[in-house]
Parts: sequence; structure tokens; C-alpha cells
Amino acid sequence: MTATPTSGDAICTGTRAARADHAAALADTQDERVLMTGARLVALIDAGCAK
Repeated sequence: MTATPTSGDAICTGTRAARADHAAALADTQDERVLMTGARLVALIDAGCAK
């Protein structure tokens, strides 16, 4: 049996570089609200993609 990629797999694979770039940009921001909401978003997506 072979595994068929799901749309979730495609999203995770397709956004991997963008998520890493966004996380790096968050490290440079001075806006605390942007930092907190962006970091939370990246963490949630990363957690979902780790399954």
C-alpha cells in the first residue's frame, strides 16, 4: 500500500519555506503584537504539519 498525499501534506510542504521566512522576519520585528500573533500562527501550523 502506498501513501497518497493529502491536501494537508501539500499545504505543509508548499508552505515550509514561507513559514521559515515568516518566522525569521518575526525575529526582527519591533511590533510586539505582530510578533506574538505571528509566532502563534507559525507554531500552530508547524504543530499541525508535524502529525
